[in-house]
Amino acid sequence: MIILNYLLSISLIVTTIIKTTELFIGSDKALVKIQEQFIQDTKKLHKNQKGSVSLLAISLITMISCLLLFYVTKMKLEYRESVYRSQSYLCFHYLNTETEKYISEMAKFNIAIRAAFLAQKTVASGISAVVIFKGLVIARNTRHFLFVKKIMSNKYCHFPETISFVENSPFKTKNKLLLETNIDETSRLRTTKWTNSLYLNPKGIRLKKSFCLQSLFQVQNAFFPNTKYSTSEQALEDLSNLKCFYGSSS
Repeated sequence: MIILNYLLSISLIVTTIIKTTELFIGSDKALVKIQEQFIQDTKKLHKNQKGSVSLLAISLITMISCLLLFYVTKMKLEYRESVYRSQSYLCFHYLNTETEKYISEMAKFNIAIRAAFLAQKTVASGISAVVIFKGLVIARNTRHFLFVKKIMSNKYCHFPETISFVENSPFKTKNKLLLETNIDETSRLRTTKWTNSLYLNPKGIRLKKSFCLQSLFQVQNAFFPNTKYSTSEQALEDLSNLKCFYGSSS
């Protein structure tokens, strides 16, 4: 009986060891499978995250590039508008200055031409007065053509943008070029008060940023003009200000 119990105990221990070993082996295999599955899932997750990060990076780069492009374009536009304003005022100042100088010099020519014309009537002056008179007329006409050339084309602006200054010449002209004169060849004023305008073509800028510049000239007479002028800027928000392009006389 004792021997039988002993054998049963040994059999139970052996069976337990075998079962335990099988359990450990099975568990180990299951653990390996779980580990392999975990590794595969981790790799897939890493790939997905990498793709998401790449997509996010591309989106951020695209957004930043668009912002940079917008600001660069905006800066270029504002620069062109600054150049437009500067060019407009440089041209306007040049035209006004040249007009004022022209009026002053033409008035001096008028005084000299009238004096030479009257001198021709005296016996003492003789032929020299005639030569002086003709020379003054030629010099005056040359000065007039030089003024027209400077107004129509200069380093700041060109015709037809300067059409107002050409149309509203201070002294009367025939066919917009030749001077109209009195019997004694003195130049005749067109009017004693007039407005000149300047409008440069707004190329490459916003239309709302364009503007018209105006100068109001006043003179007393063709011999002693005492020239005065004032300037102003007029915004061009619509086509209701087309009169600004040519100026006016009064």
